[in-house]
Amino acid sequence: MRRPEAPATAHESGLMSAGEPSVTMEAEQLQRLLDALPALVSYIDSDERYGVANRAYERWFGEDSGSVVGRQVREVIGDAAYAAVKPHITAVLAGRPQDFETRLTYPKGRRRHVRIQYIPHLGASGDVRGFFALVADVSEQKRAEDARRFLADASAALDPAQGRDAGFRRVAALAVASVADLCAVHTLEPDGSVHARVVAHADPAKAELAARLARRSHPPPAPGTPPSPLHEVLHGGHGRLLPDLAGHALAGADQLAALRELGCRSAVIVPIRGDGCVLAALTLASAEVDRTCDAADLAFAEELSQRIEVALQRVRLYDMARDAESEARRRFLAEQEARRAAERAAQRMAGLQRITAALADALTSEAVAQVVVDIGVAAAGAYAGIIVVTAGDELECLKEVGYERETVERFRQMPLDAALPLTDALRTGAPVWLRSREECSARYPRIASAVLAGATVSLCSLPLVVQERPIGVLGLSFAEPRPFDREEQEFLVAVSRQCAQAMERARLHEERAALVERERRVALENARLYREAHEADRRKDEFIAMLSHELRNPLAPLTTGLELLQMSAQMSAGERADRDDRQILATLERQVKTIVRLVDDLLDVSRITRGKIELKRERLDVASVVETAVESVRPLLVQRGHDLVLSVDAGVFVHGDRVRLEQVVVNLLNNAIKYTNPGGRVSLACAAIAGDARIRVTDTGVGISAELLPRIFEPFMQARRTLDRSQGGLGIGLTLVKRLAELHGGRVEALSGGPGEGTAISVWLPLAGAPSAPAEASAPPAPGAAPPRAKTRPLHILLVDDNVDAAEGLRRVLQLHGHAVSMAHDGPAALEAARASKPDLVLLDIGLPGMDGYEVVRRLRAEPELTRSYIAALSGYGQDQDRRRSREAGFDAHLTKPVATEQLLSLLAEAAPRG
Repeated sequence: MRRPEAPATAHESGLMSAGEPSVTMEAEQLQRLLDALPALVSYIDSDERYGVANRAYERWFGEDSGSVVGRQVREVIGDAAYAAVKPHITAVLAGRPQDFETRLTYPKGRRRHVRIQYIPHLGASGDVRGFFALVADVSEQKRAEDARRFLADASAALDPAQGRDAGFRRVAALAVASVADLCAVHTLEPDGSVHARVVAHADPAKAELAARLARRSHPPPAPGTPPSPLHEVLHGGHGRLLPDLAGHALAGADQLAALRELGCRSAVIVPIRGDGCVLAALTLASAEVDRTCDAADLAFAEELSQRIEVALQRVRLYDMARDAESEARRRFLAEQEARRAAERAAQRMAGLQRITAALADALTSEAVAQVVVDIGVAAAGAYAGIIVVTAGDELECLKEVGYERETVERFRQMPLDAALPLTDALRTGAPVWLRSREECSARYPRIASAVLAGATVSLCSLPLVVQERPIGVLGLSFAEPRPFDREEQEFLVAVSRQCAQAMERARLHEERAALVERERRVALENARLYREAHEADRRKDEFIAMLSHELRNPLAPLTTGLELLQMSAQMSAGERADRDDRQILATLERQVKTIVRLVDDLLDVSRITRGKIELKRERLDVASVVETAVESVRPLLVQRGHDLVLSVDAGVFVHGDRVRLEQVVVNLLNNAIKYTNPGGRVSLACAAIAGDARIRVTDTGVGISAELLPRIFEPFMQARRTLDRSQGGLGIGLTLVKRLAELHGGRVEALSGGPGEGTAISVWLPLAGAPSAPAEASAPPAPGAAPPRAKTRPLHILLVDDNVDAAEGLRRVLQLHGHAVSMAHDGPAALEAARASKPDLVLLDIGLPGMDGYEVVRRLRAEPELTRSYIAALSGYGQDQDRRRSREAGFDAHLTKPVATEQLLSLLAEAAPRG
């Protein structure tokens, strides 16, 4: 209840009238009334001296009230209190009533919170003669209000998110500002010592001393020594009330000594509990002389400790409203905010569900980016969004929406070390929240204008993390400042997680699809390779069968001819005359040439495949090449009974190798003759067409099926044959034609109407330019004509070969030409024979038993007497590397078996001058 207000002024006529006994009181009765009041009641004149004072002054200041009268106010209440009320005394003496509250410090350290009313005393003329003073002690009321306010402020200050010590410091600061002179929080360390977490004092002059005392170590009490109240509380005891620190039985304890050193007279110590144990001890101490901590202070401290306990248990506390209206308004606002938060949460959940549903059908990274940017931007309330992914040392824009073209082009590709929100989020793996332009300018001062391009006011960059590895960033831009509160951050992070997981699923799907596609291709390739291998195996079997057949064909007449010659040798001279040996020899020669041609064709295919063929080019008239080739195949034409139709233009020149081009034409004619039934027709035409020389061979033979036609130039490729294999050949003739034509810069083409429709094969060769100087073309030698050879002088020849039959045949040929021949059949015998006979020419087989020809030639070259001997290698191997190796070993020449007579005679002519 409010007490009645005192009158604003007192008039002399109303106070001193003696003519009205009903309202006039005797001075003695008035004094008794004033003495009964608990408040200070006095009259003070204009000189600031007490004229009247009630007995309350005695209770307040410990002096007789009568001794107060006549003394000045400053002398009675002290300098500190007088300094606080002096402005109000000046005002009331000026005629202005005063009504105020303040906290005054009286003599001997007594402090009271008081409410003071000064009422001016006006004389009859209106002048101020003094004033009446009414001073009420409202300390307890104020202390209770401060306590309630402190508890509310302390509850607000104890935010668990700021940490325990920070909360203790804020509570201590509030306590010394309102309810205590000192506030301290102590904890018990594992070693039993006491540690001061916080010590605060109301007096700034003693704050430094309090800080020093806080750093003191308080070891546990010695055995047998009673524990201090602080130790008791920290070890699980109840709160302690210490009304008189100076007279306490444990006044010598360190903690109590520290309190006394800080000027404290009484204190309370209460435990702060949590998790079933004492976490700390809270001390509230008072330094007031006339105030002693009591049970109410202990209860207050325990209530404070309970609030601290609740805060330390992370329970959010809310301030109690002071009146019903504010509480109702707060609840209404809270309900409104909760409703809006629920609506926002529902919208975000719906947006997240839409994103999740749409991402379920996104099977590529581009589709995932499309969904997140289109749906996520709308769900987040952004006006623009972008997704960038790592691409080597850069970030590459995968999808964007809402940004201006210039902005997109500027950031389409950016290095990973760029100082941008997107790259920072990728490097750190943590979201970047920029709530306003000011925050962006503070964090990115150099690029704020570029980052906040267009309508962007706030933005966030969310890393897309897969298995703790950032693979990209989702950026969202907003057209207004955003607080990015906890709920919004959780929603946006959830969107980024969905995006990252979907992109990882898309990546795995793409990898699986690529793997399936690779497996499909591998399967197709394996099937193709299997078919090719199967076809190659089939063609190999056919080739081996053909090779054996083709070799048996000439071997049969060779065998028969040899038997006839043996029979001829056994007959009498008369009987032998009836036998035409020359016909037998011609047959043998023809079949040997067939075998040599087969082997040469095989070697040529191998040389061309490995790029070992070297062309000896010259300017050639194709007509002369065709003429020579036709003469070579004429016996086969006659044998098969074919008609040959020639249409060859003169003056068609090419730049090529005569031997190889003759080989091309011969193979074309042989192929046409073999695959044309007896009595058929073979045509050969040659003409210059569009810068090329075209050689075309056409037959009326068996033709080629459409499925075989594209592969006719592959090695060993032939049409299906009958068991008689009447056509002959190994299936490499056309392969040689194609390879040799390509070596000359030309091309080939095969045409056929199908089985039984004949075949036409054409070869195009680039025409040669005009000759640099006019020269009369030399006529080619007549077919079969050998150049005249001078007769070689008789030579002494050493023939070395482990094949006795081959050596004996070669010896007879040499002897028929007038040369002396000695023989050896292994390496050591060859060395002895050479040392003994010192031959002009050594024909040395390489594959000798015991010591090969390479070692033999090296030893022969080491003999001084054999330095002028001509040594030629005989070998069944005639590849380039074989010839190079024989040359390096010391041979003068390299002959490939079987050796033709013309080749042998040429070698003899070359060796004769040296001997």
